[in-house]
Amino acid sequence: MTKTHKALVVEIDHLVEDAVLLTVEGVEVRCFASYSPSKIEVGNTYDVEFEMVLSGEEFASATHCQKKQIKMLGSGFPCEVYGYLDGEIFRSFVDFTDQDIHYEYPNLNGQFVKINADRIDVSFVR
Repeated sequence: MTKTHKALVVEIDHLVEDAVLLTVEGVEVRCFASYSPSKIEVGNTYDVEFEMVLSGEEFASATHCQKKQIKMLGSGFPCEVYGYLDGEIFRSFVDFTDQDIHYEYPNLNGQFVKINADRIDVSFVR
């Protein structure tokens, strides 16, 4: 089950309306708004769910960085997500579940990892 988080909408891209900049757990993240049951507005806080979109290529590696964080790569959606692989849960700025990282990289379980994500999808829930 995916956990919901409170996220503040900081910006909605004026060219790509599905591109939103959010603040969640004190971290700014640029996401692709994959679902919204109603219009979202800058300055409002919403309940959201996050999912990483991972490439088919190798996307995970061990890292010495022990800080749970996200680094946006350029002005688009690709990013590096740092966190701890705890079985089925990837613990980063938020906990990601159901990503199957532990199946593809069982040797990384119990370690800090860097995930190269194509994007982070956000779903706004009612």
